[in-house]
Order: sequence, then structure tokens, then C-alpha cells
Amino acid sequence: MVRRYRTVENLKSRECARTLRIEDPVLASRLTAMGVLPGSLIEMVRCTPFGHTYYVKADGIRLALRREEAQSILVEA
Repeated sequence: MVRRYRTVENLKSRECARTLRIEDPVLASRLTAMGVLPGSLIEMVRCTPFGHTYYVKADGIRLALRREEAQSILVEA
């Protein structure tokens, strides 16, 4: 079976993808409150030099995500 998704952590700078789902149910409630919903367009703005924080836009809203949050958001491949 071919993997048809990846995580926000795997996006390159200025790359966009649609959100499929959020894996971690605990983080899902926090992320949906911040505006990251299934079907949202996520754009990677940049990541910090050591890769612990990711700056993204979710449907035009700027967010800073920790590594574990970025790893739990599955996006289209």
C-alpha cells in the first residue's frame, strides 16, 4: 500500500498542502481551537534552525507549532 499522506513537519518552506486529519486526539482539540481543521490549507512559512518550531499559515492564520504538533497533522502527499 502506498502512503498518500505526510506530516506538516515534512513540508518545505512556502509549500502548501490540505489537512487530512490530526492523529493525536489530545492535540486535536487544541489545534482545532487554533483553526487547524480537516480540509484547511496549510502553508509552511519557515522552521527554526534546529527544527523544534514550525511557523505555518492555516487558512491565512499564522501559527507557531511545536514539533509534536506538526508531526500529528497529516496532510496530502
